[in-house]
Amino acid sequence: MNAEWNAPPKPESDHDFDQMMMGLDEHFNALDLHIHQRPGNAAIFIAQTYGKGQKIILFGGDPSSDSRPFSAAWLSQRAHSWYERRYGEDIKVLPSLGFFIIPLEHRAWKVRAPYSNGRLHLVCNRLLHQGEKENIISSGHIDVNMLDCFEGMTQSYADTLDEKALVGIASRFLLGLNALTFLDAPSQSDDPLFRQARADYNHSVEALTSIERSYGKARRDTATCAEKIMKGLLAGKGLSFKSNHELVKLAQALNDQGDLHVDLELASLLYTDASVSYGKAVSKEEALAAHANLLRFLSELLAQVFGRP
Repeated sequence: MNAEWNAPPKPESDHDFDQMMMGLDEHFNALDLHIHQRPGNAAIFIAQTYGKGQKIILFGGDPSSDSRPFSAAWLSQRAHSWYERRYGEDIKVLPSLGFFIIPLEHRAWKVRAPYSNGRLHLVCNRLLHQGEKENIISSGHIDVNMLDCFEGMTQSYADTLDEKALVGIASRFLLGLNALTFLDAPSQSDDPLFRQARADYNHSVEALTSIERSYGKARRDTATCAEKIMKGLLAGKGLSFKSNHELVKLAQALNDQGDLHVDLELASLLYTDASVSYGKAVSKEEALAAHANLLRFLSELLAQVFGRP
C-alpha cells in the first residue's frame, strides 16, 4: 500500500480530528480500499504519523477515560469509532478466506472457508452451531463445525446426513480450505498475476452460485485462474512464458524448470478455449467438475510452494 498521506498537523480539537479523518478517508478511497479495510489502516497511519514507537490500537470503540485527549494513541483508537458512526455495518466483514462449492445430493452448496490467525479445530458434526459460528479472528484455538460454513444449511437437512456423507464432506471441505489458503498466501498478495487469479476464482464461484448463473463464464474463469497461478509461479522464479493459454505447456514448464510437480492431466482438464465465453454451451456438471479440479490443483500446490500439509 502506498503510505504517502499528506497528513495535517496533529489534531488538537474535535473539528481538526474530523477534518483529518475526512482527508484520510479520501486518501483510502484513492487507494481503492474497501470500507472494512479502512478503520484498521487509519489506526496504523495515525499511530505511525503522530506517535512513532507508541502502541497501535487497531480495534475498539471510543478511547478509554484514562487516555490523554488528542494523544496519538487516543486518536488512533478514536478512528475506529469515527468509521463506525460514519459507515455503520459496512465496516464489518465476516473473516473468511472466501468460498468454494461442494455438490451434495440435490444442491451445489456455497461453503465459507473459515479464517483464523491461530489454530483451527475442524469438526463435521450434524449438530449445528457447535463452535464459533461467526468464524471470528483469533490468535488462539478456534472450533469450527464444517456444516456451519454451508450457506443455508438447516438442522433438518444436517440430520439426514449419514456417516458416509459426513466423511465425504470433511474430505472436500479440507480440499477447498487448502485451495483457498494457497490463494490467500501473504507472499503472493502483491503480485498482480496472483491478485488477478484470485479475482478470477471469485468470479467463477459467483457465476456458479448467483441467481443468473453463467456456467460458461464459470468455466472460463476457472481456467484463467489456473493459468495466472502458473504464470505467476514461473515469473516468481524468473522464468519466461509465452502469452498464450496453453495450460499443459505451462504445467510442463513448472515441472521442468520450476522444481514443482503439476499433474499434466489435471492441467488438461482445467483448460478450455475462449468460445465458452461467447455462447458455447457448458453444462452445470462440466462447470462444477472444473471447479473441483481447480480446488485440487490449488491444494496440491500449497504443500509444494509453502510447505503446508
